Amino acid sequence: MNAVIHSTHPFVNFLYYLCVGCAMMFFSHPLFLGTAILLLCLLNIVHGNKTVLSKYVFYLMFMGLIVILLNPIFVRRGSTILFYFRHNPITLESIVYGLVMALLLIGILILFLSFHQVLNGRKFMFLFRKVWPQLGLLLMLTIRFVPLFIRRWKEIYDTQKVRQYSMTEGSIKVRAQRGMLYMQKLLTWSLEEALQSAESMKARGYGTSKRSVYHLYHLTIRDIGMIVFLLSLTGIAIVGAQQGYGVLTIYPELESWTFTLLDWTYFIVFILLVSFPILLEGGEHVRWRLLK
Repeated sequence: MNAVIHSTHPFVNFLYYLCVGCAMMFFSHPLFLGTAILLLCLLNIVHGNKTVLSKYVFYLMFMGLIVILLNPIFVRRGSTILFYFRHNPITLESIVYGLVMALLLIGILILFLSFHQVLNGRKFMFLFRKVWPQLGLLLMLTIRFVPLFIRRWKEIYDTQKVRQYSMTEGSIKVRAQRGMLYMQKLLTWSLEEALQSAESMKARGYGTSKRSVYHLYHLTIRDIGMIVFLLSLTGIAIVGAQQGYGVLTIYPELESWTFTLLDWTYFIVFILLVSFPILLEGGEHVRWRLLK
């Protein structure tokens, strides 16, 4: 059974990721961001993206740890000095700020993993086909750029390894020369294909007239309701964040972590916004059980 979000209108998908990304940047509190990371991990699992997520978990945690460790070393702001490292003060505020930045960075990257899984190239082309077809094509190529490069690098590496021309053997100079050769072949392969695609699309008149699409998505009443729901939650969240709810003041002195009633209210709003596709999936499963 496919995830419900795959069957919704592409604009609803795009709006969800835009709203969640904005809400995460407004609510700079570790509890908000940590909860968002857990919900987004669950979202990737629900969407069938568990394998990709598990592949990047270690790198995300390592990157977050680096941010937490480096921020107190280079940033000396804050009034609560914990200890001194090489005659430089390490403050509580700089550690907490590094934690918030690490959680935000990890959350955005996990959100992008789900974004890449749901909004494929076909949906991107559909969204921007009338407004700006060139922008839609550019965004689609940008999104697929890194995974395509990684896949082609593995193909080149496996081929050269069979020929006993591996980059992991020999001296450092030899391995560096082989690595540069790998990169040269990778760039040549990608540029050649890009030129062929550009010439083919130019010959077919891409962008010169209205573009037809194979897959048509119709905006239903249900989709409009989802749009209103997402915009309403995002508007409420932004208003709350602007008033200081769900925002942890770090500098110049770390404020208390205690939550007021309104903080908890906006926390619930934030959870509803981030877990929106999960709630859709749960409601669809309940409906399917009742109709079975």
